[in-house]
Amino acid sequence: MKKLAIASAAAVLTCIAIAPSAGAAENSSAGTQSFYDCGFIEGYKTPGGRAWYNHCGESPVKIIVENIWFTDKEKCVPGGITDIEYYVDGWKTRDAWSVGSC
Repeated sequence: MKKLAIASAAAVLTCIAIAPSAGAAENSSAGTQSFYDCGFIEGYKTPGGRAWYNHCGESPVKIIVENIWFTDKEKCVPGGITDIEYYVDGWKTRDAWSVGSC
């Protein structure tokens, strides 16, 4: 009886662990799997410590990328995740937001 209870508990825990990853593929955009929210992703939330922009649409969008000195640069990004740290003149990215289509 004890072995049955342990096996049942292990099966339930396995189902719980697998279920969220199955939904992540359905919520992804542009064919990429992502658990990030749409829009600006701060560097401390990414594996490499670089700021990203996650555009959840399919057609390219124009964004403004702002560095720590409040200098803005425009950039067109495709659907999915784009590393935007390059577009701030070597400074850390402070923010980024969409301003319309390219």
